[in-house]
Amino acid sequence: MPQKKYLITLGDEERAQLEHLLHSGTPATRTVTRARILLNAAAGWEDRAIAAALSVGRATVERLRQRFVEEGL
Repeated sequence: MPQKKYLITLGDEERAQLEHLLHSGTPATRTVTRARILLNAAAGWEDRAIAAALSVGRATVERLRQRFVEEGL
């Protein structure tokens, strides 16, 4: 299996921001989905598993990984 080019590592503050988004009840569905993708990627989930669990495309997960690594939260 090829090694991933864009690995997600979240700092404590970033993780807290994402967790807050999930539990605040007000953000848009897309924002919540992106937060879940990043949290699951940081936990070591495979892109396929994240895509299946969140009903998104694998390319969406890959693009979000890349954007996070290149641009940050």
